[in-house]
Amino acid sequence: MEVCEQNEAYVEKDGELTFSHTKVILRKDGQYYYATTHRRYDSAADIDLAELPLESIPTWQIWPPFPHNFTHAPEASLRSCHIKEPSLIHYGDTKASTDMARLLLDEAEVCEALRTHPHPNIAQYLGCRVIDGRITGLCFVKYGVNLFQWVKEGHACDIDGCIKGIKDGIKHLHDLGFVHCDVNPTNIVMNGDAPVIIDFDSCRRIGEPLGLKAGTRGWTREDFTSAQQEVDDDGVLRIQHWLIQTKRM
Repeated sequence: MEVCEQNEAYVEKDGELTFSHTKVILRKDGQYYYATTHRRYDSAADIDLAELPLESIPTWQIWPPFPHNFTHAPEASLRSCHIKEPSLIHYGDTKASTDMARLLLDEAEVCEALRTHPHPNIAQYLGCRVIDGRITGLCFVKYGVNLFQWVKEGHACDIDGCIKGIKDGIKHLHDLGFVHCDVNPTNIVMNGDAPVIIDFDSCRRIGEPLGLKAGTRGWTREDFTSAQQEVDDDGVLRIQHWLIQTKRM
């Protein structure tokens, strides 16, 4: 059995964050499981699998059936592209978290629309990775580090040029009838000096209710319940302020 992911959860107690439990995602023979334990581990090698109370994760809740009108990523591209796979670490935490297949399919639908209307500031989508008739990942051209990492590594950033590129990409999304709903520095990657928008699992049609996933605390307005263009505009403005503040430090 293979440990795929592990994460420590904390709760607030008397104003302090206190360790609650460790959650582990495991895989064996193509089947996934999760377990929680009150033990802490320095690494996956320290985990005693025999003592974990395993709960099965049905694969149909992770990987949706592949619609035949979607794009099947070329086999040759799988070796060199970035493949976005569902993270299972929050599976079972909420009712919505057990419907990851819906989240993956929704993002694939957005990417299919973007594929026919490409833009240099939008990640280039290559198609779905398909195994046994199900979507197991979304394939994109591989870019550099995200904007947050780029800035923290000390790269010189043309703030005006960067913000213009992000705005151009967002405008393209809006013109196609979509709102990204999660504009933040970790969802912008760098292609040389040019920003490229990624991560469309929060993306919705303009005016639609929010989906299973929406926004990032501190970067997204918390007073919205539907996909409105001003949510993205506000996210871009927050990135601009962050870049200016970081440059002054």
